[in-house]
Amino acid sequence: MRVFLIIIALFVLPFAGYYIWRGIQAAGAGRPASAPEGEPAPETDGLPPAPIRTLALIGVVFVIVGLGGLALSGTFQGGRDVQYRPPTLEDGRISPARVEPRG
Repeated sequence: MRVFLIIIALFVLPFAGYYIWRGIQAAGAGRPASAPEGEPAPETDGLPPAPIRTLALIGVVFVIVGLGGLALSGTFQGGRDVQYRPPTLEDGRISPARVEPRG
């Protein structure tokens, strides 16, 4: 679950930064964030332009499909029939990490 939340947070951060930046610029100029320089502010519904909404939707779909593929492949569990062995110190030497069959 922690991995899922990290992935979602990393996906959302650029969009949040963009909206904050646009809001700060609009507040400084005294006009809506969607109004270009030198033009009257059009009536807006408060949503970003259509291309940004489309790209955001495509990004969300990619994240959902990717996480679903990882969950189905067993990557989050480390596989069903294998077990991870961390590096260990044996006789003064470090043995590398390995994945071994369960049993």
